[in-house]
Amino acid sequence: MGAVEGVPVRAALAVLVAAVLTGCGGGGEVERVPVPAGFAELRTGSYAFAYPAGWRRGDDTDERGRPVLVVTGPVLPSGVTDGQVRLQRYDGRIGFADALTQFRGLARMNKYRITADRPVKVAGARRAQRFEASYELADGKGGSIPFKLLGVYAAAKDGVLVEFMLRAPEQGQASARLPDILASLRLKGD
Repeated sequence: MGAVEGVPVRAALAVLVAAVLTGCGGGGEVERVPVPAGFAELRTGSYAFAYPAGWRRGDDTDERGRPVLVVTGPVLPSGVTDGQVRLQRYDGRIGFADALTQFRGLARMNKYRITADRPVKVAGARRAQRFEASYELADGKGGSIPFKLLGVYAAAKDGVLVEFMLRAPEQGQASARLPDILASLRLKGD
């Protein structure tokens, strides 16, 4: 057989077949998500993640009317939601560095105690930054409820910025599940 720019045709065909069978090339796919026992998977063409089975999926909007995906845990007897996932895509409207600066500023303004702020690897992302924080919400009875926040800003390989924020009351059952939810996030690859 012949060669294509110094590569034997059989070798080139073998590489092409392997790429098709493994899902490489052609716009990419979202990697498989680790789904722990008792969890369900939420998958779109752009991202996927696992969340506790029984939580409810809903759609919301931010202060500017942009769509936000929300997955909400059960309501505790106190009236507080035991866990929430919020995922928002920013299609070229805000840069990665600007999003991080904005989060840090809003966190300080809202009296969040940032306990982690570091780069992290997210499947399908060019770069990502993880945040962990604690804060308190008024309970409406003169007291406050301590909350935990875990979040990631991830610059997807397709240029989209994804904000993936998880929160739960520190004393609720969901608080222990947040790390599993966060670790499950996958974005569409190349």
